[in-house]
Amino acid sequence: MKAISSVLYLSLYILSGSACHSMAGISDGKDCNNKKFQDSLIARFVDSGAAKLPYFYNNPSWDKYLDSLLAICPQVASAYQLKAVPAIKNGEYTKAYELDERAVKLDPQQFVPYLGFLKCIFTKDYNGAIKDFDVANRIIPGGAEMDHGFYFYLGICYLQLGNYKEAGRNFNIDISSQRATSKTSEVHFNSLLYMALTEMGEDRFDSAIHYFNECLHIYKELPEANYYLALIYKNKKQYYLTRKYLEIAKQSVLDGYTMNEDNLFYVNYPRQVTLFEIDEQLGLLSK
Repeated sequence: MKAISSVLYLSLYILSGSACHSMAGISDGKDCNNKKFQDSLIARFVDSGAAKLPYFYNNPSWDKYLDSLLAICPQVASAYQLKAVPAIKNGEYTKAYELDERAVKLDPQQFVPYLGFLKCIFTKDYNGAIKDFDVANRIIPGGAEMDHGFYFYLGICYLQLGNYKEAGRNFNIDISSQRATSKTSEVHFNSLLYMALTEMGEDRFDSAIHYFNECLHIYKELPEANYYLALIYKNKKQYYLTRKYLEIAKQSVLDGYTMNEDNLFYVNYPRQVTLFEIDEQLGLLSK
């Protein structure tokens, strides 16, 4: 193992040295402020280096490639974000946020929304995420991050804070913008799920049922939509429908259906449902 580590270190040293030798003007910072030059470093150290490591960012050498890049040019914002990825995946949020904040300072347009996403989904810092997405909306009005618009995340934040009025306002903007830009007018099922949960929080059960049904029309196996729809029917004392949707939810979880968000492997999304919760509700029905 020592021999392998030595070879890798030597390779990185040579790679860094050759980059420094071949790129003119690095010492005075002119090239480091050039986007084309920054992209060439990403191509060299990440695309042709770190990204090809076994186990990808879980490889201990991931950091070494990015440290070599930053030793040449500390102005590459995406390098700090990439360096933070293993910490995010391992739950080392303080370490990750220190790196992501550096990325934000260098490129707020790209990384303020990303930081807001992390706060909303990973650390559940909803007030912090709202501030970030408000800034992001001023920089890129109506922008998107990780497959969803800014208003989707703002809606989640307000929902989780119990501010249903603001949650509904933001989900309405999110849903309306999707319908306006989609050729098929099909809205993301999770936007409809969270809109239904917002209506449910306000005890507007008929409206919630409408959104849950619209969601299930797109994705009938979504466990969360089936589970929460079952709870509404339980509230209405329609126990046949309660059991029906709980059983669909349970079978969907057993069959591997999820909310289909990229980061579910690392973190639970707000209001995500577990098999334990479904079984608990089924057990209560049997009493």
